[in-house]
Amino acid sequence: MDATRVLAKLRYDAALPIGMALALLSGGAQAQGVSLPTIEVQGAGDGTGGAGGPAAETARGPVNGLVASRSATGTKTDSALIETPQSISVVPSQQIEDQAAQSVSQALRYTPGVVSESRPGRYDSVFVRGFGGGGTAANYVNYLDGLKLQRAINYGVPSVEPYGLSRIEVLRGPASVLYGQGNPAGIINLISKKPTPEPFGEVLLRVGSYGEKQAAFDIGGPVNADRTLMYRVTGLTRGGDTQVQYTRDERVYIAPAFTWKPDDATTLTVLAKYQNDPETGFYGFMPAVGTVLPNKNGRIPTKFFPGDPIFEGFSRKEAMIGYEFEHHFNEVFTVRQNVRFMDLDSYFKTIAGAALTMPGQSIITRRATYSREHLAAFNADTQVEARFNTGALRHKMLLGLDYQYGDSSAWTGFGGTVSPINWLAPVYYQPFTPASAGYIDQIASQAGVYLQDQVKWDRFVLLAGVRTDWAKADIVTRATGASTKLNDRAVTGRAALLYLFDNGVAPYASYSTSFDPVTTLGFGGTPFEPTTGEQYEAGVKYQPPGMNAFIQMSAYQLTQQNVLTADPTNIGFFVQTGEVRARGIEIEGRATLMEGLDLIAGYSYIDARVTKSNVAAEVGQPPVAAPRQTASVWAQYTFQGGPLLGLSIGGGVRYVGESNGDATGFFTVPTVGRIPARIPAYGLVDAVISYDFAAVNPRLKGMKLQVNAQNLLDNQYVSSCFSQSCNYGLRRTVLATLSYRW
Repeated sequence: MDATRVLAKLRYDAALPIGMALALLSGGAQAQGVSLPTIEVQGAGDGTGGAGGPAAETARGPVNGLVASRSATGTKTDSALIETPQSISVVPSQQIEDQAAQSVSQALRYTPGVVSESRPGRYDSVFVRGFGGGGTAANYVNYLDGLKLQRAINYGVPSVEPYGLSRIEVLRGPASVLYGQGNPAGIINLISKKPTPEPFGEVLLRVGSYGEKQAAFDIGGPVNADRTLMYRVTGLTRGGDTQVQYTRDERVYIAPAFTWKPDDATTLTVLAKYQNDPETGFYGFMPAVGTVLPNKNGRIPTKFFPGDPIFEGFSRKEAMIGYEFEHHFNEVFTVRQNVRFMDLDSYFKTIAGAALTMPGQSIITRRATYSREHLAAFNADTQVEARFNTGALRHKMLLGLDYQYGDSSAWTGFGGTVSPINWLAPVYYQPFTPASAGYIDQIASQAGVYLQDQVKWDRFVLLAGVRTDWAKADIVTRATGASTKLNDRAVTGRAALLYLFDNGVAPYASYSTSFDPVTTLGFGGTPFEPTTGEQYEAGVKYQPPGMNAFIQMSAYQLTQQNVLTADPTNIGFFVQTGEVRARGIEIEGRATLMEGLDLIAGYSYIDARVTKSNVAAEVGQPPVAAPRQTASVWAQYTFQGGPLLGLSIGGGVRYVGESNGDATGFFTVPTVGRIPARIPAYGLVDAVISYDFAAVNPRLKGMKLQVNAQNLLDNQYVSSCFSQSCNYGLRRTVLATLSYRW
């Protein structure tokens, strides 16, 4: 189904939420027994960082520095982080810039509870609290501006350029009460850069390791004198090789945005994005023997390419357009609607390594895989927010209706006849015969209605919500005409309580649930129920009065039920009797310790275990590629005077603990036997140095030179294994960036 047909089909669905919202507002603020809330007005800057002083932070806007104070991801309302009783991390654009993150997953390197580069490369696949990451359980960066980034059937997964973001937010734990179906570990929400009423501009040039070259710009400001019309255009082009031979990473990105603000009560922002990734680097596997396990011929080089240059590549094109609308009717009612349409094309082809032959330990068997995919997707979320008092209770109530629709197709082949390759003396450009391909079409939709109330009484904050979802899917195999229809309904909820002390300490406790439909079928074509998740969390947040700092600590138990496990009767099929449980603690701190000195630190301990499975060897094992411990610290200091004025130096250390490389806890290697499948822990060092040229000449104000070194000590490490297919982590990367702002 093309884009025109999708929009026509959904015209009524998109209009329905607006009609519902207006009907709810017809009573206005005159409802009996309801009093208007007290409006607090505080002095602030002009909201842009211009002549009026520092920008007043909003939940959906940029952060001043590295310490955020507000977020909308956890509540869908503009709320203070100290008053939100759930664990949330905010990565501001300043951190993305300081650490020269080239992808969203790289920007999450210093976020506790998140392992973001278990498979570095073309996808932003992540683990959160031990769930997700790779294979069929992949948890990809999945929300943009509060709307889900839908994916196609197999390899068609959208990616977002971090240069176009003002912040990245991680909401840990089940989020279905606000967002519907999803991974029980939480969501990652990306917030786009938006127009501002003050004119600004930036251009930058970057060169780096493996021949990388990048140019980018970000310009915007008012269109007219009264600043009711504003624009912003962000663009980037990048290209270079990677650490693996015969592979490249290339991107072209452009994101225009336009805001119409006719008065203080109404805002309409149109957001568009186009991204073309002609090449996306290497995403294949290496054998365990020769990477994480000894090989009698030595270690397989990180630059070794197991494929063939004549059949290797992954291209992706994404186009998105949508809007964010908000209108305040009065002191009580506000209505918002966010809408986005996305069109995604991807083409994947590779000759991938399959297994290492024994006993020579140098010959790798291979297979060919290819897939052309297309996705047309639509999302809409309409919210009515009401702020009112009932006696001593202050309410911020939210009623919402969201809808998502995706029409995707995939032409995929897997297998074929391919000659093996000797990693000691590789010979490329060999003939091969790929497998025949088959077409699959899939139409999936979800509609949800949710109600949430944030209630403040004295120093208590109560957050409660409930949601009902209807999820449908229709999967058709064209060759046979076989059709599988799924129709699921789920009710999820959340309840939490927080107490605000005068000294900035806020302890809280929460309970939340989630669901996620399963498209795999059991023996005889039997459909499965959605997997479900539930989490108990308790924690404490601390925002020291008078200090730019935020510290949070949480402890949780997260359980996923209805997990697929091997069918004991019908080999090759599944039954739904598995369960995974994760218990852990997380600590995160962000602070400006003194003028010019910023600090980010985090630690996570996760005891994740398979608690139920029909495969006895899996019970008690941690999920594959989910380390028990991670820790990180980043510090940066900008000299405030003297001969070093304008100089900034910083660095960080990242530690990722030992992880499991096989669901059973053992690699079974031919002629060798069973070997514990333990992926060694690793530590990485990053560094940055920059210089602001305004320190030597005021006419050079806005010009800065920055040099980043990621994995400074060039640690060669294995980031993860999935059975005996392993991934190397990224080697040392040096990036030099010259930027000019005005």
